[in-house]
Amino acid sequence: MARSAPTVRTRTRPYNSRGTPPDGRQQHKEWLALVSIDGPFLPLSTLTCVWPRLDALDEAARRLLRQAHRAWQSDPQRIHGDWIRHLLGSLLGWADALHEEPDLLARLAFHESGHQEPLTPSFALTSPDTHDPTAPEPSEIALLGLVCAPGTVPTARQPGTAWAESPADQLARMCRHHGTGLGLVAAGRWWTLVWAPRDAPTSYVTFDTADWASAADRPVVRAFLSLLCRRRFFSVPNDETLSHLLSHAEDETEDLTESLGRQVKEAVDLLVAAIGRTDQEARGSNRPGLGREPAAEVYKAALSTQMRILFVFFAEERGLLPADNPLYVSAYSAGALCVDLEAQARATSEEDLEQSHAAWHRLVALFRAVYQGVDHPRLQVCGYDGSLFDPRRHPWLEPGDGSSPWPVDDRTVLHMLRAVQFVTVGRGRTRERRRTAFGQLSISQIGHVYEGLLEYEGRRAADPVVGLIGKPGREIQVELAELERLAAEAAQHPDAPGRLAAALADRYKKSGLGTPKAVERALRPPETSEREEARRKLLAGTNGDLGLAERLLPFNGIIRRDLRGLPVVVSPGGLYVGRSSTRRTTGAHYTPEELAAEVARGALEPLVHSYGPLQTADRNTWVLKPSSEILRLKIADLACGSGAFLVAACRYLAEMLLKSRARGQQGKFLRETTDANADRTILRARREIAERCLYGVDINPLAVELAKFALWLETVEPGMPFTFLDDRLLDGDSLVGLASYAQLEAMHLLPGRRRVHDRSPVDFTATVPQLTGFGGNVERAARLRSSIVDIPGTSLVALEEKRRVLREAKEAVALQERVANLLVTASLDRAARGGSGFDDASVLAADHVRRWGKSDPAGRAEVERQMDEATRRGTRGALGADGDAWKPFHWPYRFPEVFRQGGFDAVIGNPPFLGGQRLTGSLGKSFRDYYVTGIGRSARGSADLVAYFLLRAHDLLNERGQTGLIATNTLAQGDTREVGLDCLVADGVELRQAVKSAPWPSRSAVLEYCAVWTSRAAVSPGGLRVADGVEVAGLTSSLDAVSRVTGAAHRLAENQGIAFIGSYVLGLGFTMQPQAAEVLIAQDERYRKVLFPYLNGQDLNSRPDGSASRWVINFHDWREERAKEFPAAYEQVRRLVKPEREKSNRPVRREKWWWFAERAKGLYAATERTDRTLVITLVSKVVMPVMVPTGQVFAHKLCVFASDDSAMLALLSSAPHYWWAISRSSTMKADLNYSPSDVFETLPRPELTPPLREAGHRLDTHRRAIMPARGGLTATYNLVHDEKCTDPDITELRTIHRTIDEEVARAYGWHDLLDQPGGLDHGFQDTRQGPRYTVGPVARQEILDRLLEENQRRYAVETNSRDAAPGQLSFEEERQPTAVTRAAPKRRPASVPSQSSPTSSPDGAVR
Repeated sequence: MARSAPTVRTRTRPYNSRGTPPDGRQQHKEWLALVSIDGPFLPLSTLTCVWPRLDALDEAARRLLRQAHRAWQSDPQRIHGDWIRHLLGSLLGWADALHEEPDLLARLAFHESGHQEPLTPSFALTSPDTHDPTAPEPSEIALLGLVCAPGTVPTARQPGTAWAESPADQLARMCRHHGTGLGLVAAGRWWTLVWAPRDAPTSYVTFDTADWASAADRPVVRAFLSLLCRRRFFSVPNDETLSHLLSHAEDETEDLTESLGRQVKEAVDLLVAAIGRTDQEARGSNRPGLGREPAAEVYKAALSTQMRILFVFFAEERGLLPADNPLYVSAYSAGALCVDLEAQARATSEEDLEQSHAAWHRLVALFRAVYQGVDHPRLQVCGYDGSLFDPRRHPWLEPGDGSSPWPVDDRTVLHMLRAVQFVTVGRGRTRERRRTAFGQLSISQIGHVYEGLLEYEGRRAADPVVGLIGKPGREIQVELAELERLAAEAAQHPDAPGRLAAALADRYKKSGLGTPKAVERALRPPETSEREEARRKLLAGTNGDLGLAERLLPFNGIIRRDLRGLPVVVSPGGLYVGRSSTRRTTGAHYTPEELAAEVARGALEPLVHSYGPLQTADRNTWVLKPSSEILRLKIADLACGSGAFLVAACRYLAEMLLKSRARGQQGKFLRETTDANADRTILRARREIAERCLYGVDINPLAVELAKFALWLETVEPGMPFTFLDDRLLDGDSLVGLASYAQLEAMHLLPGRRRVHDRSPVDFTATVPQLTGFGGNVERAARLRSSIVDIPGTSLVALEEKRRVLREAKEAVALQERVANLLVTASLDRAARGGSGFDDASVLAADHVRRWGKSDPAGRAEVERQMDEATRRGTRGALGADGDAWKPFHWPYRFPEVFRQGGFDAVIGNPPFLGGQRLTGSLGKSFRDYYVTGIGRSARGSADLVAYFLLRAHDLLNERGQTGLIATNTLAQGDTREVGLDCLVADGVELRQAVKSAPWPSRSAVLEYCAVWTSRAAVSPGGLRVADGVEVAGLTSSLDAVSRVTGAAHRLAENQGIAFIGSYVLGLGFTMQPQAAEVLIAQDERYRKVLFPYLNGQDLNSRPDGSASRWVINFHDWREERAKEFPAAYEQVRRLVKPEREKSNRPVRREKWWWFAERAKGLYAATERTDRTLVITLVSKVVMPVMVPTGQVFAHKLCVFASDDSAMLALLSSAPHYWWAISRSSTMKADLNYSPSDVFETLPRPELTPPLREAGHRLDTHRRAIMPARGGLTATYNLVHDEKCTDPDITELRTIHRTIDEEVARAYGWHDLLDQPGGLDHGFQDTRQGPRYTVGPVARQEILDRLLEENQRRYAVETNSRDAAPGQLSFEEERQPTAVTRAAPKRRPASVPSQSSPTSSPDGAVR
């Protein structure tokens, strides 16, 4: 929503009738009620903690304030400056820190693209300790200020100017540009505090000083003083400064949003359950009930209802509904209804509300009023229309024929309203209920609340189902029979309660049920009185079913309560809400507002400037396009979710549209508007953009409704229906469907393979366009859809006309869609055979079209029926029974007006995150094969889902198209890079900007993301290219800055047979504690042959001596008969490993269950003649090798280098090796995922010199000496990279590493690097991996360039040698090391380590 002029609040008395001063909490409530807040701000809990009581003005200050206020009010124009100087200098005490020097302000000016005049602050608040007040450092500027003319509203756009933004927005830009954060707009009456951090939403707090001379406003004056006085900036601890407090307000906002989301989810649960109970009662009385209405539709209806309720509260607070009209309040208002129901509950009881349904009838009437409006002498309500409020969507819930709606009891309605109007935050003593401030609730927060609900679906219980307690947002429902089965199994053991608690805690661990001890306490039988109360509640929750209540009673302590305080129990046949596999499966995550804005801006900047980032990096010279060209842009989001990116694009394009108009002839229109209408101008600009420029698709229809909802809230204005978006936001599978007209014309998803028809006696596709009228129908559909926007959407009649035209456009291409469905589903069903399967699908579809073209009307109807049947067969063949709800999306026929122009101008978004290894299991083999052949150009490999979204996005672009997409950081790594970015670069797409890896900026997901902006249009040599915020000459497909050396690094034969991956044990049952191994060896010395220390990555990095915390049973590759000679070990493996191995899909793992899954024979053969070897953890931030004893089993998350040479230790511990590894490896979250084949086997090793050997020996000796006290490898290197740590032992370790780096450089012959000033520039460097003591960035890049050069030189030598020796394969061609003789791990002495550490997984993965 655009911000309107702050409302003049009604003043309330600050004291009670006896004149008692209010407490601190009441003080804060009073002043918060008198200011206008937009965006995240300090919560009441923080305010009362930092200011238990607001700072007071002494009598002299109050007297001076009254005098200054009276003088200002007597002549606001003339005394304007004096009034501002009094508040800043005298009241706030800024006098000595306030600077208005022209030279300083000129240096702080900010040049905005498209404007010749810079934005210049009016004053700056700087630290008193500034060395040079005329030229302060950015960190020394506490606040920037802007003085506006009298009568200006800081948060409203100013007509008659060239700026589309309000003064507050302009100041926010300046603050964000300089990294200051805080700003203050002074406009006489209105004063707006601005908080504009670089990576978070902007907040505005506006104070009205009109009545500050009166005693009634003293709390707001004290609040102004408390927040902005000089002391708050310079004389309090850092964690109490205003900027620090505001920087943590975003966390509070996220907590509030999460709490609101949980409450709304519980309200949806409650409504679904209430509908289910009514349905059961109807069926029991032989009444129709829901009939054949599926549970999924009931869930959609319940979710839509909660979305409606939120909009109504939102609209009532923001003036979109007449909340001050007496008739509206008494007959419709949701807020008033909630107050009435709460009063009834207090007068009687909540239980009594269950006997009435009047509140639901009133709520349905309100929804109908919002949809179609009210025209009454005493009440006028605009009809907003919109599919969300359309009563025809769920006629069983609210029939449109005048019959009574589905009965929902008043108690349920009360909690549905409460869940939105109030939010409960905190826990325990800090728990409080707050009224939801819809004025502060951003569109992105609303999207986050409801997007979380896309993870769920409606279900009907076959047997009794109960909801278990758990961590908020992770609770689950389970069948009662499952709990009873676990209880029966536990009853066979002496400690039945403990065994049951352990089983429950383990089975439902992911839901956060609790520890075994906590679960056991919860299940403890209650006292008699508590037991009776529990039985009463269970009876209420089961509708009086005594038998079911008794079955539930033993589990009462772990059964979750609903919003009514009753147990969550679903009787057989009842409805409930369960987690859906669809959205979680596809890895969808909500995108924070600031990240969506950054992505949208980066993608759209080249499109709104005729001379812009594609031509020059100098923003001051960019030239904005005319508004007519901006309105012709077409922007799409392929997985729009709740519309975060579409909202961001809408805001940015509307801002640019107004800027363009302000600079052109349309500026006259803006200058004629009044202050009150300035924000309406912004709303109308956003509405234009939404209607003309934005397109979105999502596989989930509910997500599409959420995206519409978000854009409605962004563009709605009083007296106007919702923006018509039915032609813009659609549901379907973005990846599966046609992407071009050529595919249907060739009747093949790969048009280049249409030769399959050339080889046939009959070319089925030759007359496709003529037979079906493809060209004419598509052109007609495009014209019709283009005309929709020309129909003014200002009335309900006009919206119905838009719908009629849209239906006509759909009918025009109905045949094309039918044929496309057949072609795509047949290809999907045959995708396992790749291109040949697509060929068969092509012939099938083309034959149907040929027969349709030769038939009369009756025959055509029969062919169309056959097409539909073949489509159903193809869908079910690929998806099974789940295929009925799925549908492909054919882009050229759903958006013909876009593809008539060649495609979209930009694609933006946050495609689902799903790893390549999970594609088949999560989506099915047919889909993965389809992606590989139909989108990925048949490039095999384990590419993540985002690679295919990236390719599809570029398939849909026109020749000048841009993209801005979010992905996991694997996008630039391994197979995903090869399938995605490498292919795009090969096609001539340029990577313009990138964030290679950064933490996800909210707590909704714990992962590292990357962002990439690409261009199909050419980028000139002087164009803007940015890598991780730094301007660069270009970017590679690894999202690194280009350097002087390019090309691939090759595996070198000289590195063959040195680096090995450890053993993949696959089975916790192979492991045992050291003490158990010691006992077996003591009993029978033969067990030394099968028991070995088991070293994994966690042990290596976290144990002080890097030793194994567990031992492992290793039967090598023995026959089962020999393994049985060690009965204790054999029986353990048979009992604990065999049952799991029998589930394996790989025959050898099932049949040889006593073997390790992967035995790494070559590793042990290569290390059997040495006492020590080098080992490095594969997944780690440390990336540091350690010399360890041989004679132990190394886990598969370790890389073992078959060398005991300390010079090799030095090389692998050096900065050149580390940065080579960083450039060649993928990541797992923020950790490096070391790949021996990509890192070590491509590393051109130098000669291992004596000085290098000596340095390696020093490192090994010193590190072993200090690690026991420091806590292990990771803890030690955390200190090495901590600049604050100056301990002598850590300083010495840094010196050793510096020596190693220099000796490695000498070994390579890089003396010029050492001789240059500063040498390798060692120091504490900011890197993507965090602060690190290493070589400087310039030296680092030069080292990487030289290593790549040397790799390519050596590979060329090897290739030439092979050419001279025909028949010899390269190391890369062999792909596998040469076979070596198997050898058992070397046995260690009998002593067993006594130390223990936290257990890790048996596969050695670092947890």
